[in-house]
Amino acid sequence: MKKLILFLLLPILLGSCAPKVLTHIEKKYPSRIVADDVRLYGVGQVVPETAERIGSVQVVDGGASTKCNYEQVVALAKLETAKNGGNVLALTDHRKPSLLGSSCHQIAGDMLWIGDTANWETGIASDLSAPVGDKNTTGVVKSDFQHSTFYVNVGYAFITSKFYLPSGTSGNPKNGMDWQLGYDWVARSGFGAGLMYSGYKSSFTYSNVDVKVGLAYVAPQFVMKQKVGRWGIEEKFGIGYFKYRESAKGTSASLSGVGYDFLFGAEYYLSDHVGIGANLGYIGGSLPKQDSAEYGDEEHTGIFRLHIDAGVRFHF
Repeated sequence: MKKLILFLLLPILLGSCAPKVLTHIEKKYPSRIVADDVRLYGVGQVVPETAERIGSVQVVDGGASTKCNYEQVVALAKLETAKNGGNVLALTDHRKPSLLGSSCHQIAGDMLWIGDTANWETGIASDLSAPVGDKNTTGVVKSDFQHSTFYVNVGYAFITSKFYLPSGTSGNPKNGMDWQLGYDWVARSGFGAGLMYSGYKSSFTYSNVDVKVGLAYVAPQFVMKQKVGRWGIEEKFGIGYFKYRESAKGTSASLSGVGYDFLFGAEYYLSDHVGIGANLGYIGGSLPKQDSAEYGDEEHTGIFRLHIDAGVRFHF
């Protein structure tokens, strides 16, 4: 029985080592050449106008792929092109391995047939020994990310630190509206930087006077992003300027200090340029001690809040 189980699992284990090949066939032709004779055009290279499109092919990470360097994934795409009657593979996308993404080269391209091979020289075939996008080719590697992102989020926040109020006060300033505005720039690797502004407002009533509470935070961000299909995941951390403000009847008072933040978010891409998402995060700020207040040996002034926000992102 143990041998039977082993043989049943062996094809699954072997299959998990190979990348997944996906095709969309528009015209079916018998195989006319071997895979080694399929001509390769890199991303962005000009294909002769006489080329006839047979379909498209993708070679992607199957989840546990190991045989997926550039030469190996191109060979799989060429094999599929030859099998469906094509003699040209024109790459439209090449995604290199990244630290936070797939460890495989992943490619997509058009399977073509060119009957007039004399015109092949109008395009320059990519050197198989150098992945598309390296400095000795004219191809351009397409990133998983649009490099720049503007975002707007609105949500709710909870102040987790102690908030001392005089007796006779009504209302709960520890719960209130939260919002974020920001910009991120992310490299092809998924690492990047950004700038975020975060605001918060709530209120309480004391002696029939409405007192508005506001928090403001501005900080540069260290950004990490990962993308899987139409879903994106992000992590951020920053240190910056933190401000607490109270206002009532035209007067106000404020304290400012150093703050920090970290958050985790997810996004669904409606298109390459627009997405919707949400995040969960924490913002803390250290404020100077007040002369009118009494402090214990290890006490200090600061405000810390947990926030949940959702909004829209614009990528370009």
